[in-house]
Amino acid sequence: MSTDDFVSSDVNKALQEARQIVTKGKRPPQPLNEHLIEESTTVQVNKSGNRTDPVEVIISRSKKFTQDSSDDEYFGSLSDSDLLPRARTVSTASRKSCKHHYSDAELEGFEKSKSHKKHTNVRYRRKGNELWTKDDEDDLLTDGTVSEFEEDQARLEVDVKEECRDEDGEGHVVIKTWSARWTVQHFDLLPEWLQDNEYLRHGHRPPLPSVAECFKSILSVHTETGNIWTHLIGCVAFFFLALWFLTRPDAHIGLQEKLVFSFFFGGAILCLGLSFMFHTLSCHSLNVLLIFSKLDYMGISLLIVGSFIPWVYYGFYCRQEPKITYIAMICVLGAGAIIVSLWDKFSESRYRPFRAGIFVAMGCSGIIPAIHFVYTDGMRVLIDENGFYWLVAMAVLYLFGAFLYATRTPERFFPGKCDLVFQSHQLFHLCVVVAAFTHYYGISEMAMKRLTSSCPADESIFDAARHTEL
Repeated sequence: MSTDDFVSSDVNKALQEARQIVTKGKRPPQPLNEHLIEESTTVQVNKSGNRTDPVEVIISRSKKFTQDSSDDEYFGSLSDSDLLPRARTVSTASRKSCKHHYSDAELEGFEKSKSHKKHTNVRYRRKGNELWTKDDEDDLLTDGTVSEFEEDQARLEVDVKEECRDEDGEGHVVIKTWSARWTVQHFDLLPEWLQDNEYLRHGHRPPLPSVAECFKSILSVHTETGNIWTHLIGCVAFFFLALWFLTRPDAHIGLQEKLVFSFFFGGAILCLGLSFMFHTLSCHSLNVLLIFSKLDYMGISLLIVGSFIPWVYYGFYCRQEPKITYIAMICVLGAGAIIVSLWDKFSESRYRPFRAGIFVAMGCSGIIPAIHFVYTDGMRVLIDENGFYWLVAMAVLYLFGAFLYATRTPERFFPGKCDLVFQSHQLFHLCVVVAAFTHYYGISEMAMKRLTSSCPADESIFDAARHTEL
């Protein structure tokens, strides 16, 4: 292997350590012959602000340790001498001092002291789906500048600083500092587990090393920003709406109504909240992505069940048997959808139409009790007393959003033009939030009309004045 493309074991070790922290959020095991004295790690995420620019992840690591010396080959130094021409890589004979870290050429100019310093900068880049390769430009840099790469490339830069101090006895202290910068600018250069929508070309977040950095990215502009904020705002809005509703005096809103509406509020808050968490943490790691994608789909099932229960409860308010039957039916369907959601393959991108179909079918199960109601009470009663038009508006919004989500419209017709706004997932989120508020208004109208009237068997159970704030 030539010196031009050879990566020394030490710099390669730093490279692997940087990538492991970036992608997995954890460090590799400590070498057995190192005795750690002090260590610190910092992570910084930068966004330049331009539409096609990446989020840049910078990891800085400082480490101070003692190293045992022996006559065996030394593996712990952070030297990059293997990257230098062979004429400059002849080491001194002594393996019991810092001098064996450096070549003869590097030792020239060193003061005759017990402390030696070295600075190395190695850059790597990747184009398309190729492997990481070392940049052909200057091997050793001292100014820390970053070369400009083409837009469809990723780059990884490892900056190494080392200070070695001889100690009395058979060992020495090494203080090494390295920083790694990893930048991804294009969909094709993302890890496979982050490649969800090939029509969104730029502005993707790279894998972030910690939960804190994922939450910090909420304030950055990227492909998930709209998805995060649409459901975060919706979740907060429903939380305060539920808080207002459930804290009303019982003289205004009865305990039974609070219980029935709680299923809807709980489903809406969990659905929107879990969706917000999923889109925030999806770039953390593959395991986190899989866990929160399952919770996201589970939240959708809970919203459908929670929306179904109040409509059936007030639609069949005076008939116990169909009311219990249809509520039980949607609960069973919801449980089945949750079980399917926990299936690992269900979260894969290729199952997007299947996911949409499952939830559409679950939502359309509401047609069965609607047909039953029309058969027993007539279409006029369904329209006048059961908030029919509001429920139709809700269904249209859900179906329209699901259609956009499944077909990836409009970005499939304008690849790279909807990376930040007007992508299908954002529009789907907006449809879900608007549909949920529409449903709330519809079931509130239903409850008002049911509670201000009476069942045929009992003409004077309810007091209309008690329920004017539903």
